[in-house]
Amino acid sequence: MSVMKIYKFRPLINGTNFCRLRRIIETGEFWCSNFWELNDPMEGVFSIFNNKEVVEEISKIHGEKARYKICSFSGDSGDDKSGKGFHSPLMWGHYAGGFKGVAIEVSVKDSEESSKISSIKYYYRGPRFINNGTGIKKQVKKILLAKNLVWEYENEYRFLDDLGNDKNYDFKKIGKITAIYFGNPYGNIVNTEEIQKNKIFQKYLFFKKEIIDIIKDLNKNKNKNEKIDCFNVKISRRKVVKKKKINCFDIKTRCEEVVKNGKCKIKNGN
Repeated sequence: MSVMKIYKFRPLINGTNFCRLRRIIETGEFWCSNFWELNDPMEGVFSIFNNKEVVEEISKIHGEKARYKICSFSGDSGDDKSGKGFHSPLMWGHYAGGFKGVAIEVSVKDSEESSKISSIKYYYRGPRFINNGTGIKKQVKKILLAKNLVWEYENEYRFLDDLGNDKNYDFKKIGKITAIYFGNPYGNIVNTEEIQKNKIFQKYLFFKKEIIDIIKDLNKNKNKNEKIDCFNVKISRRKVVKKKKINCFDIKTRCEEVVKNGKCKIKNGN
């Protein structure tokens, strides 16, 4: 069975970021949103051309879009020199705290689960709603899997789950976390050590160490095929590449500043 690998970016620059990342790693669950909660102001927008029948059903189309919960990931562009998705410095800048964050690698094997994950189609003008007899539901899914070309660098893969009238759905276990990739700001220059003495970087490095220790603790009770690997990444020729593997298989400390009694003091959130 083929394995799909997708990546979720998270910042790691404060206690809230730390607690949310810790929850993801410990549960394997990801926060899912409605389409109007995402960062694209044109999310879910579509065009209609002189189709009175479709115009009359706009409210119904909106209702169908609202049935879905969405979780966005990025793909791995591999040897693609364009550096999209995981390899995009823009992604690390926008979604991983300016390289002070992580990319969570998720492997998806289950056929039922992978059927809910689709790649985004990028358009110059956006999707059109065409009443061609395929039904509203299929057209709505096409709309939710479409974005403008300006977002192409994300190489987005989207988990779409039709929840019907389930209003209590927030977190969803998606695939299996197989690795955590840590940004290494200014990590491949001559005066790295000097720059990383800055308070902002020291805070990130502190939280990074705590996450690595948590992963070490989790790995103690897992067999070889279930362990989570840790890597540093670096920017090379306008592209982010996987670099040095980090030892994530022994000892542990505790972050008392943001964790009390073993639990993060934080409510849900994305």
